[in-house]
Amino acid sequence: MLLKIENLTKNFGGVVALWQLDFEVRQGEILGLLGPNGSGKTTLFNVISGFFPPTAGSIFFEERDITGYKPHRIAQYGLVRTFQGTNLFKHRTVWENVLIAHHLMIRAGFLELLLNRSLARADEAAAEKHSQEILEYLNLTPVKRELAQNLPHGLQRALGVAIALAAEPRLLLLDEPLTGMNPEESRQFIELVRGLRDRGITLMIVEHDMKAIMGVSDRLVVINFGQKIAEGTPEEIQKNPKVIEAYLGSEVW
Repeated sequence: MLLKIENLTKNFGGVVALWQLDFEVRQGEILGLLGPNGSGKTTLFNVISGFFPPTAGSIFFEERDITGYKPHRIAQYGLVRTFQGTNLFKHRTVWENVLIAHHLMIRAGFLELLLNRSLARADEAAAEKHSQEILEYLNLTPVKRELAQNLPHGLQRALGVAIALAAEPRLLLLDEPLTGMNPEESRQFIELVRGLRDRGITLMIVEHDMKAIMGVSDRLVVINFGQKIAEGTPEEIQKNPKVIEAYLGSEVW
């Protein structure tokens, strides 16, 4: 298993946001995370990625216990996330955004960077090469000189993924990536997600677009009030009575 969650609990004062969650993410799959508003999905992402410390429980990534690790250390191991809001340098170009994101790959120390020694130059060249490869893969090369703030929403989301790819993730957590997209942008983004999996990246996705997440996920985990209520294939989840009850019987599929 690539990621294993054991008895994960998160309290905010007297409020229980997550309660004894157990599930796994398998290498090479797309795992969807479902739940009504306020069910704890984003809190779970924040705990897994180190932005919130868990109250109890354990998180294992590639059999390493990363419980309580800081976000930058978790990202260096290959577990990277995006955010609901586009987390961009809005007044920088697309190219600059992706290049800046390569700071996790830098091997040179401060003095080497200051003196522009060979290792620093090699790091800079590698970062530029990798940045160009990412932009080409995501079809962002034509807008590489555009300011991030001037991009349409769909391209801003793609740039957010480009920034995450700079850290060379093995597991990528996507937090509501389709929010604000029109149908064509959503279709293109779903194809992008499938392409990332084909390139060897495992993905875990939180998304409110039920049809989209059902169509792209291999398996789904459903939580409600911070507790897991179901886990299985899209077909199994659609028929699960606890899931139907959690969504008040509405036709979400």
